[in-house]
Amino acid sequence: MLTPYTFVPQARLLDFMRQAADPTLINLAAGLPSSLSVPKQEIAAAFDRVFQTEADLALGYHSPDGDYALRALIAGRLSGRGVRVRAEEIVMTTGCTQALHGMIRLWARPGDVVACEAPAYYASLEVLGDLGVRVLPIPVRDEQGIDLDWVATLFPKFQPRFLVVCPTLSNPSGATLPPENRKTLLDLCRRSGTRIIEDDIYGELCENAEVQPIRAYDDGTTVAYVSSFSKTVAPGLRLGFCVPGPDYDRFALLKCQQDMHSATFCEAGFRRYLERGTLDDQLGALRKFNRERRELGLNVIAEHFPADAKVWLPAGGFMLWAELVDGTDLETVYRAALAEKVAFCRGNAFYTTPAVPAAMRLNTSRSTPDELVRGLKVLGKILHAQSHTGTPPAQREGGHGDRVHTATTAKHGDHGGKITTSETRA
Repeated sequence: MLTPYTFVPQARLLDFMRQAADPTLINLAAGLPSSLSVPKQEIAAAFDRVFQTEADLALGYHSPDGDYALRALIAGRLSGRGVRVRAEEIVMTTGCTQALHGMIRLWARPGDVVACEAPAYYASLEVLGDLGVRVLPIPVRDEQGIDLDWVATLFPKFQPRFLVVCPTLSNPSGATLPPENRKTLLDLCRRSGTRIIEDDIYGELCENAEVQPIRAYDDGTTVAYVSSFSKTVAPGLRLGFCVPGPDYDRFALLKCQQDMHSATFCEAGFRRYLERGTLDDQLGALRKFNRERRELGLNVIAEHFPADAKVWLPAGGFMLWAELVDGTDLETVYRAALAEKVAFCRGNAFYTTPAVPAAMRLNTSRSTPDELVRGLKVLGKILHAQSHTGTPPAQREGGHGDRVHTATTAKHGDHGGKITTSETRA
């Protein structure tokens, strides 16, 4: 039986972000999109327009709630995904992390039981640990997301104050909760009096158009919704937002106390960018770009990783979750990889429990195709040296139950077959 744990961090967000800035590494660790996917010309034109027409406004203070016209545009986008909200229900934040952490701090009290996915986003776990709550881990069993049987069993017993969940392309697993399971999860949470913080930062990267946020099935009394444009447009703009529901004023006050308001200039520039109406076309190109890079990564893993590696197939995004054979010394693998200038994200950073599978999160889009191939080959060589197994997963039978996949077996995507390095150059 799973029980709540106090989180003791195995790694720090601070260290991950510092490592992400190291230009000497083939960085397969950072949760950052490719710089090649950023619509630089469109953003530059939008910000130029701000300087030409509203520089005084954009370089001054404004409301902690954020640019009203921008919030109205975001409300319109959310409505298209089934989330019916008004501009007055949205607070702009400095990235999704501030929105997520703000809601956690608003709802959590020392000693509370708070549920989260296992594995879960490490920055959320850090905040929960700092607040002195006990984290109840709910396993993510496969690409279908959080295990609802465990929710049905554990929530009536422990009655967690709230659940933190990333139901679409969950970080790090890439799992996506099916639409019918979202309704069931919401119902189970309502029965136990458990509220939900829904992290939808990867939602618009999903290649399954039928998937709507959990908030689409709620009136806002159970689900607080957080997201940003860091994974879809440009992380450096730090443009996030929160739909706090009945706690709107409390959240806005907390936001104001933290940093007064987010960057006025960035909000004005991004408003101008959204007004151009090109974001949906950009997202279509980005999903294709991400899919090609994932398939390239899957092909290399199939050829060069040990046979026991189990790689989950996400329905979009740019990260892969690889579980390794039991007994793999992940720290030794990590140090050996760094010695060859390759970084990956160790799986234990995403868990609260003492015993966790040996796993790695791999970013397939941040590096160039050549770097991605070279980095994954280095990891495969190191893993083979440690495990002494020589049969790559492409040469053994596998299926959804094994979660052993190659690019040619991918369920999600418009095309199969191998994607060569030359085909994926931007």
